[in-house]
Amino acid sequence: MRFLVGIDDTDSPRGYCTTYLAYRIAVDLPPAVTVLPYPRLVRLNPNIPFKTRGNAAVCFTVEAPDAEVAFAALSAKVEELSDIEGGANSGMVFLDDPSKARLFEPLYFDALTGVVNPRRVRTLLKEVGARSFELGNGMGLVGAAASFGFDERFDHTYECITYRRRDRWGTRRLIDGASVKEMDIGTFPHTFNSYDHQKRKALVAPHGPDPVFAGVRGDSPTGVLRALEALVRGEPLEGHMVYVSNQHTDAHLAKPLNWKTYSSGWAEGAVERVEVGQGGHTYVTLDVEGERRLAAAYEPTGDLRRTVRLLKPGDKVRAYGGVRRPTSLHPRVLNLEKLEVTSAGCGLPEGIYISSPRANRHLTKPLIRYGREAYRKSEAVGGWLKAPMQPAPA
Repeated sequence: MRFLVGIDDTDSPRGYCTTYLAYRIAVDLPPAVTVLPYPRLVRLNPNIPFKTRGNAAVCFTVEAPDAEVAFAALSAKVEELSDIEGGANSGMVFLDDPSKARLFEPLYFDALTGVVNPRRVRTLLKEVGARSFELGNGMGLVGAAASFGFDERFDHTYECITYRRRDRWGTRRLIDGASVKEMDIGTFPHTFNSYDHQKRKALVAPHGPDPVFAGVRGDSPTGVLRALEALVRGEPLEGHMVYVSNQHTDAHLAKPLNWKTYSSGWAEGAVERVEVGQGGHTYVTLDVEGERRLAAAYEPTGDLRRTVRLLKPGDKVRAYGGVRRPTSLHPRVLNLEKLEVTSAGCGLPEGIYISSPRANRHLTKPLIRYGREAYRKSEAVGGWLKAPMQPAPA
């Protein structure tokens, strides 16, 4: 029998990782309970304030002879590897009938572009007869349930994530930057956002105390596995797993903005003026259907900020991004992630402009992916899951 499982909010700012939990589930469960390729790494609205790092949930199909045994084993693993003391509010949703996953698509798209009320999720789980397990305040149920709405019918990419041994957590990652650069050049355009050639900086490794050593993103499972093998690392690793993901698809920018706080999407308007503020941040005032709206390209966005400075009054644009919460000192602002010039005067040529790689969010679609979208499921390849040679050190 096959079951669908979604998990979210098991990490905290001080450590742990929801993808690592999915990896440990895949390698630690009894032989009768099997995780099938490929687990889904599902990014949700990046503007949500109550999140840890990348607002990612995981979803995977489990094959097991008995639903009760599988649910109990998964619940125990979630409890073992959730950082509740650090503030995690873990949620797991277990769907006995995977064919009901499409009922979660509206929830998925709303969780990409706005704020979802947990009561709505609990009602939906009751209606479809899904089981759930939660720790803390259970906020993770929102992302866990929303992750059911994504699969390979939508544009997708792949990421191979490799994990550190527990005795290395919190220490400096020993990865050779030159090998990352060489890998990035050698695998282009089949991998992306691995190296920032402007700043000469590797982008594959995080900097926090979590268990991730590095992750390589690309357009196929085989491609990311081969790219990962090319990296020179100076520490023993625990293992790796390949995920299918909505990363680098701009999935959160597909809808028109409603301009609510924390919402994501796009708005069309005409440029009224461009101003450079403190720290080099650049602001553009837009006429959007007769209303003045403010958008901002901040200094870290690099290329995008330089693009916005070249806009001229009268240029017609489609602005993409997330809405920042207004305060007594700052108005409601659209934090720009992408700009499309649809009709230009003497400012910029028509076209799409995005931020520098170092400022890209997990969902940001690189220019190289335009025209290279994927809507078909890839076959499983050998080596998609590499288990540790011995149990992870306690």
